[in-house]
Amino acid sequence: MRAIIYRRVGCRATTADLTQDAFLKLWERRSLLTGVADLAGYLVTTGRNLAADHERRRRIAPFLHGIEGLERIADPAPSAEDVVMGRDDLRRLQAAIDSLPPKCRQVFLLSRLEGLTYAEIGARLGISPKTVFSHMVTALERLKAEMART
Repeated sequence: MRAIIYRRVGCRATTADLTQDAFLKLWERRSLLTGVADLAGYLVTTGRNLAADHERRRRIAPFLHGIEGLERIADPAPSAEDVVMGRDDLRRLQAAIDSLPPKCRQVFLLSRLEGLTYAEIGARLGISPKTVFSHMVTALERLKAEMART
């Protein structure tokens, strides 16, 4: 029985405690066990169940200890203020993208939204990859400057 419990809990001290608990349960129920044909099997099953209960409690324990401090845990969802500010930033970014010269805007969108390489963008627009790079630098500088304004 100890080997079965140890395989489940992996700790000698806990195994000793659970083995003792199994024998204690057997002792407490001794009057009810007069008709049990396989007392050893009953004891092993009791030990296995105690080990399973112990593991279940061990997995739950981190959620129960310190429960009084849960109200101080930050909510990962953005606050209403963060949502409004984020939406405002997106509107400003969209306006900044819309204000780019047409070729710069096209290069930027093909690169950032469609994930095309400079060579692929150049082939699609009929311009050299160096020209694509120049348009991209211009677009990024303008967007950075626009978003830096408050």
